[in-house]
Amino acid sequence: MSFERSGILLSPKAVLHTPGALGYIPTADHPLDFELETPFAFVYDGGRDRILYQKGGDQVIYPASTTKLLTILTALKVLSPHEIIHPGNELSLMDEDSSVAGVDERHALTVEMLVEAMLLPSGNDAAYVLAAAAGERISEGVVSGRDAVPLFLAFMHEYGRSIGLVGTHFVCPDGLAFEDHYTTQEDMILIGKAAMQCPLIRRYASTARDSVTYASGHTATWVNTNPLLRPDSPWYRPAVTGLKTGYLRHNSCILLSVEANGTYYLVGLFGAEDSDTRCADAVKIVDALTGGEVAL
Repeated sequence: MSFERSGILLSPKAVLHTPGALGYIPTADHPLDFELETPFAFVYDGGRDRILYQKGGDQVIYPASTTKLLTILTALKVLSPHEIIHPGNELSLMDEDSSVAGVDERHALTVEMLVEAMLLPSGNDAAYVLAAAAGERISEGVVSGRDAVPLFLAFMHEYGRSIGLVGTHFVCPDGLAFEDHYTTQEDMILIGKAAMQCPLIRRYASTARDSVTYASGHTATWVNTNPLLRPDSPWYRPAVTGLKTGYLRHNSCILLSVEANGTYYLVGLFGAEDSDTRCADAVKIVDALTGGEVAL
């Protein structure tokens, strides 16, 4: 089924949580109000476990590379950070238009390095390598990298259900897909909450730039795709501590973690026409949260 019209993908109705169910998050008694260009957005208060703002919350959203957060969380259920991984034929599954970290079959990397490669330069190559390694572990090493990725994706859906996801359907570990690869704002909040409980994700999601040396001795320098984290960017905001950007055609998105007022917030923006629109709306929300412009 296609939801595309005039070059823009339209969103069908989302499957949402019912009150009292696992993963249900109530809305604040006095929600915030923002004028945003981005069609789908939310603000979540981690301290009070409340949704403070939502726009288009009854529609599905297309998460692009914010998918990688769930990929990482799932892989870490079966892999330890210091295990050394050797990339294989799973790299052939990667789309030619992918953002990459520069990982290939010559290399050997720890799981932790692959996580960093996914969170800074948003490496789709690293996402497939990590997914294949976890899938091989699940299958007890009886399949190739290519065949291990679908096993991993099935396991990822099981893990997602265990944390309360009800409206998410992911078909790849990197998020470079449309139509059949979707989620909801509620589910993205749950993924963000889980990510905030993962020290490895919090460490690298907040890193602006890093030079690394692989286990195989190869080196790379990675720059975070999140401009709100980079001091050299006009969008920089020091209260932002992560988490992940994403981009598909006519769908620039971001999931931010923001530390302010003695707690953390998750800010999600999905479906923006371009990166500047996404960033402008993000800065508007972050400045309001950190500048005392809204009553919380």
